Amino acid sequence: METSAYTQHPEVQALLTELHTVARERPGGLRVSDIRDAAGRQYVDLVMEGGGTLGVALLGYIYVLEQLNIRFLNLAGTSAGSIVSMLLAVGPIEEEKSDWLIEAVAGKDFYDFVDGNKEVRKFIDALLDPEARKAKKVRLTAKVLDDIRDYYGLCPGLHFHDWLSGLLAAKGVRTLADLQAQRRAVPTGIQVAGTGVAIAPARWARLSIVSADISTGTKVSLPDMAHLYYAEPDQANPADFVRASMSVPVFFYPCILKNIPKSESASANWAQAANYRGPVPPEVYLVDGGSMSNFPISFFYAPEKTVDAPVFGIKIGADRDSFTAMDSFGAFAGAMLGAMMSFSDNDFFVQHPDWNRFVGVIDSGTYNWLDFHLSDEGKLDLFVRGARAARDFLLGFDWPGAQHSISKPS
Repeated sequence: METSAYTQHPEVQALLTELHTVARERPGGLRVSDIRDAAGRQYVDLVMEGGGTLGVALLGYIYVLEQLNIRFLNLAGTSAGSIVSMLLAVGPIEEEKSDWLIEAVAGKDFYDFVDGNKEVRKFIDALLDPEARKAKKVRLTAKVLDDIRDYYGLCPGLHFHDWLSGLLAAKGVRTLADLQAQRRAVPTGIQVAGTGVAIAPARWARLSIVSADISTGTKVSLPDMAHLYYAEPDQANPADFVRASMSVPVFFYPCILKNIPKSESASANWAQAANYRGPVPPEVYLVDGGSMSNFPISFFYAPEKTVDAPVFGIKIGADRDSFTAMDSFGAFAGAMLGAMMSFSDNDFFVQHPDWNRFVGVIDSGTYNWLDFHLSDEGKLDLFVRGARAARDFLLGFDWPGAQHSISKPS
């Protein structure tokens, strides 16, 4: 499907027309930030939730923001959110990237990522097929137990890593040093609006790709914590970080990092960055960051700093909008696991309820987040749903300025 099928979709065009009209008629326009550049672009921090193949909806949301001249400073994301965060981080921050994202992500056949052997693919197809008989699923399960026992997962994730590495390399990014060099480019005239105070690259230096180190029980932010895992973090391939973040337990092999640095300062680094005080492990196993934080907006909470731009958050699907009936052990186990996984992120909003108004929620409908057979029509529908959510968010949002920031004590 051509990129234009997404960007020129009638509903997307209609909602953009609506937003541009509001921007012209509202006093001060659609104001979302104190940081602007000479071309009038506004800049915000951005955090994106994980959601598997539902991540296509993030593209629609991003497209609308970019069409309203909104660009992104610090970026954070988990799983699907980490993929989009990484691709947005490539190149100058003022550059519009939606067309590339749509071509690269929405244009990808997601089933390519199911790179296990033939028996694994049959098992996954049956598992995700609601019409497949239970006996078939049991029979196929027996054939993949060896993979789970030997590799702790079904799919190596090599195709995903090769795909993302290729996308980054095509943009000149093969190492973390390459990525950081690109992000040091300064948009013309970027400053705190009305003050003449220039903004330096340190303001948008942070990229947080979230994974879970189950060897030490650490919520990992990469590249922030890359020095714990790499002897030469500047030479690490940024695709490694995302591969770790999207490693859905059992579905994908865990990401295994070996030869963990054991310099004289290593133990002190682990204690400071991860509050881990045991021996430095020889290797670590990293899995999907959603097991510890699927929506890592708390990483950008900094009440001691002067706030010049908001942190926008994008969630894929509403959560905590219904209760679970404990009518079976499966329901009980699923609810218990879900509660443990979501507690940290939910508790942040309990402690800081004002942050809810900075979060847009995409209605993802009844799509399955592990639907690797997602059709072009389904991708387009998710894209439109994302665009619709961005429209609704922007119409209800008006940045009051740093003096009323939620990050400062009231």
